[in-house]
Amino acid sequence: MEESANPDRRGGTRVLKIQPCFYQLAQVAGYEIVEFSDGHALSLNTSSGGFLLLMPQPPERRQVFEVHTPLSPEEEREVKLVEACWTRELTFGATGKVYLVGVKSLFEPGASQFIARAGERELNRGR
Repeated sequence: MEESANPDRRGGTRVLKIQPCFYQLAQVAGYEIVEFSDGHALSLNTSSGGFLLLMPQPPERRQVFEVHTPLSPEEEREVKLVEACWTRELTFGATGKVYLVGVKSLFEPGASQFIARAGERELNRGR
């Protein structure tokens, strides 16, 4: 399940912002069957085009899912639609696993520019 980290992903400025969040994944499990799973994650940093999550389960590469942030009662909850760009498994102890997941924000100001730049880089790599 581990995906290679994209070396171009660090093109933008990252801001350290550690906060708890809630996510919801949908998996197609068969014809007309969709299974939902949800849980808590940590947002570790953010940039203009996306952010880094620490999750207990990995989404599929390019999977689109919801992230609800923040969970603090003092702050207004925001729902973001994101796409998983890469995952990296982290193990600790004999059985512990968590996943770093780089996501890009969809349908936000600046997101379309981020997506276009990433697409250009992919096209240029193929030449």
